[in-house]
Amino acid sequence: MSRARLDRPRPSGAHPRLLPSVPMRLFAAFAVSLLAPLAAQPLVVLNAGRLITMAGPDAENVSILIENGRIRQIGTFPTPWNARTIDARGKVVMPTYVLAHTSGGMRGANENLANVPYLTVQDAVDPSSKFFQECLRNGIGTVHVIPGNRTLIGGQGLVCKPYGQTVEDLIVRGRGGLKVSLYSEAGGALIQVQRLRRALDEVRDHIADFERRKKEFEAEKAAGATDKKEFDGRIDPTKQPVVDLLQGKNVAFLYVPDAPRLVEARRLMREYGFEAVLVVGPGTHKAITQLDGLEFPVVLDGDLEVWEKDPVTGKSEKVCLGARLYERGVPFALDVSTGLNGAERFPWWQMATLIRNGVDRATAMHAFTTVPAKVLGIADEVGTIAVGKRANLQILTGDPLAATTWVDTVLLDGEIVYERDKDPRLQYLFGVSQETDK
Repeated sequence: MSRARLDRPRPSGAHPRLLPSVPMRLFAAFAVSLLAPLAAQPLVVLNAGRLITMAGPDAENVSILIENGRIRQIGTFPTPWNARTIDARGKVVMPTYVLAHTSGGMRGANENLANVPYLTVQDAVDPSSKFFQECLRNGIGTVHVIPGNRTLIGGQGLVCKPYGQTVEDLIVRGRGGLKVSLYSEAGGALIQVQRLRRALDEVRDHIADFERRKKEFEAEKAAGATDKKEFDGRIDPTKQPVVDLLQGKNVAFLYVPDAPRLVEARRLMREYGFEAVLVVGPGTHKAITQLDGLEFPVVLDGDLEVWEKDPVTGKSEKVCLGARLYERGVPFALDVSTGLNGAERFPWWQMATLIRNGVDRATAMHAFTTVPAKVLGIADEVGTIAVGKRANLQILTGDPLAATTWVDTVLLDGEIVYERDKDPRLQYLFGVSQETDK
């Protein structure tokens, strides 16, 4: 397979080129049938001081016309008489961020059960989760909630927006990826690989047995040895998600914490013939050549930097996996893990960390917008600002990479779902009320 590379960024902020892949095609097919419809809404005109589209050059002093939750026009035009206006002059408007992989938003990171592919996070997502509130506070508009890493085959994810009163309100697409993890708290690095191999073998044997019984039925039917008109066998529903994976109908989000298991992960993908979006930890840089030739991006966990000591010289070196991937031309998306503390949990900090380690600005920003949108197969809906796309927009007080910039307003599907001056959490922290703030 040819190596997927990021085009070198241009000042216009052109998005990275990604080769088409099986995971993206599968997710795109899911998106066509399962994307939640938009409710009818009045016309909205957002007047932007600076517009970062992530699809082309930035623009100054332009307007966005929003109708029924979608972008209908971008440029300079008369404001319709019946449109509501949002004044963002002097501010920056850009698409909301997209998370391709996170365990946030659930009542628990996972069920702490090793092999439960039949579970879905839809039964565990909590619309009132503080994580979703934090997402809006930081300009994140689409999240792929998926079981945590302390599992083997942990169940199905859910692509949703971080706003709504019920789980149904949140759903953007009802089917996400299948979580698979090579993390293990006890035992050697290869123990989890052996467990996964046994689980996959069991499902593969189940498929073979099903196909054998079906073939025998067809032979009996052709010979007139049975009165049955249809084969009544079925796949075990608890195994169906893995069956779909092995048959190319599903995609795994495979967590790989370190280099030895990265080598094994690639071997498993080749041996069993399944496709996976690799979610990689910082230690995987030691086997980074294993990431060459992938036709789809990888997802980095939240720990972008690690310090390593040379066993010979005793000197410590800071390693940034994102920078290593950038150097090799491997596209990647970023994750905001629930386990991160301090500034590490903020998108601006993640992007700034990449830039500090030599990654260009455009690539860093695409890692939170266009790349994860493509990973999830919804790039035609979110990730950029363009006519026809959902009006998922964030209004910033300044440049998105400046530490002094705050998210002022967030719109999802053209509806204002967050305003900083009405954020009860910030009012509590700063000791002000909405009335005194006025």
